[in-house]
Amino acid sequence: MGFSLIGTIIAVLMLLPSMIFFTKFPPRNVPAGLKDAPMLYTMLERAGQAGCFGLLIFAGDALRLAGPRALWAVLMLICMVIYYSLWIRYVLKGQEFATLWRPVLFIPIPLAVFPVCAFGFAALWGRSLWLGAATVVLALGHCAVTWNSYKQVR
Repeated sequence: MGFSLIGTIIAVLMLLPSMIFFTKFPPRNVPAGLKDAPMLYTMLERAGQAGCFGLLIFAGDALRLAGPRALWAVLMLICMVIYYSLWIRYVLKGQEFATLWRPVLFIPIPLAVFPVCAFGFAALWGRSLWLGAATVVLALGHCAVTWNSYKQVR
């Protein structure tokens, strides 16, 4: 395990949308009285994020762009493109708070699902059991926290 430039780029690209869109385009019409999800889920979310980002940055040479595992990289990239498009949809729809939780087809919380899927495909791409485990922890926390907000705004 060593530093991975590809993993670092992926980690930065996964963080970038929320950093840019929340600072440059804060949500409008945030409902008053939103209740936070239970602390356990927030802790799982943060632990999963730290694990996923850290393991990507130190993935060593596991994330190669060529070879039979490149299919997982393509699927990860597709998830990231969808994730970015959802953020663009949020801005184009007037930065409405409810847009952050608007379903896509049959997926009720796509802004939580697609980044988790991207990390999962990165784990398959790099054949990393540890990244896979961190992704499961992230999924449990991030999806629960997001679902909590989704239930309150729909």
